[in-house]
Amino acid sequence: MKINRLWLADTLALMSFTIVTGMFIEVAIIGMTLQQSIMSRVLCQPVNILTGRMYGIYRDKIIARLSRSKSNKGRQVAGDIIANITFQLPLYIVILLSVGMDIPSIAKAAMIQTLALLVLGAPYGYWLTIIRKFLHATTEPVLKVRT
Repeated sequence: MKINRLWLADTLALMSFTIVTGMFIEVAIIGMTLQQSIMSRVLCQPVNILTGRMYGIYRDKIIARLSRSKSNKGRQVAGDIIANITFQLPLYIVILLSVGMDIPSIAKAAMIQTLALLVLGAPYGYWLTIIRKFLHATTEPVLKVRT
């Protein structure tokens, strides 16, 4: 069985990052109970599994587009923030619509989520890079797993 290292890295990075940051936001800021937050994080994981690699591809394209002339740390940070907001916010809104939230509540949640995505965009990009390097996902795309 073959596992694509970039898929694995991007998916693990998204899952681990959203568990930690999501639980913090839900418990410390929103006021959810620990049990509610754990359930929320469990329910988010299938979405993270489906979108982790897609986000990685999207992010890489945005950063490449911003860094055409010269690679620069500021452009990478900007790319991470732009990618995080433009990819994750529409996905978040679709999830809220699918669970039946009303438009005013979605608008309020989307504004709060936009602020969170703005703050978390660069740290998530840094985390994604660390996970990719740890799994050697930037140089060798395929990992063979014994079954």
